Amino acid sequence: MKKNNLLLVASLGLLVASCGKTGPRKTPGGIEYTVEKAGKGDKLKEGDTIMVHFSSYLNDSLLIDTRKEQGSAIPMVIQPSRDKFDLMDGFAQLTEGDSAIFVLPLDSMPQKPPIAKPGDKMFVHFVVESKYSVAKQNAKEEKTIKEYIDKNSLKATKSPKGVYVAVTQEGTGAQPKTGDMVSVNYTGMLLDGTKFDSNVDSTIRPGMPLQPLQFAIGSGQVIPGWDEGIAQLKQGSKATLVIPSAMAYGLQGGGPTIKPNSVLVFTVELLDVKPGAPAEAPAAPAPAPAPGK
Repeated sequence: MKKNNLLLVASLGLLVASCGKTGPRKTPGGIEYTVEKAGKGDKLKEGDTIMVHFSSYLNDSLLIDTRKEQGSAIPMVIQPSRDKFDLMDGFAQLTEGDSAIFVLPLDSMPQKPPIAKPGDKMFVHFVVESKYSVAKQNAKEEKTIKEYIDKNSLKATKSPKGVYVAVTQEGTGAQPKTGDMVSVNYTGMLLDGTKFDSNVDSTIRPGMPLQPLQFAIGSGQVIPGWDEGIAQLKQGSKATLVIPSAMAYGLQGGGPTIKPNSVLVFTVELLDVKPGAPAEAPAAPAPAPAPGK
């Protein structure tokens, strides 16, 4: 897709001299880069997980723009570089909040786009939106979750691990514990009301049988927020669970609908609770030998 050259120059910040900026820097591997806009966060390092937007151009032709294609920032772990052209070296030179342009001379690279010609350059624009941590993400989502709860007039209680549980119909049966087998009806939604899954609505999964979901509490068969949230209910209860992203699909998201760091909402009905198999008692220690034997 061809783009206007002036737009490219502006977006890549190549006119650094006219903007009063310093000239390009170089990564340890020798790749030139310019920090278009300096952030105010922490210095990045190997092992950090960062949330980024990036776009790449072959000369003045746009190849990829994740902001348009993905919408939200995508996760990336800064790893040790594998060769001199590895941009991981460049990420480790940046700061949280930086917007930077890397210039890759394709003639010197071992792999290049099949449409590239001698003398072509690749421009890669990275915007480091934030450095990820569970604590920071939870704090960011706390306000959003409370706004959702207030807007929808939910009487929610926060569970020990951070799932908000609003019981809309109190059950009278057993409350499940780790290992118990439960049967649940549910509908899953994003905060904006978009439904992404249900076992009671045939329009969401056409052709799939509508039957209760069965799983053992605490076995890891479902997202952590489900293990935590369902364990707060009694058999027969109906409730709304508001689950922080770290207790749902986290950084990876869940397909095209559930973006990274999505808070999820589930309306659930706990239909049945069956006791799990009793834990095996530890083997008794062998008796100590009699004195003198």
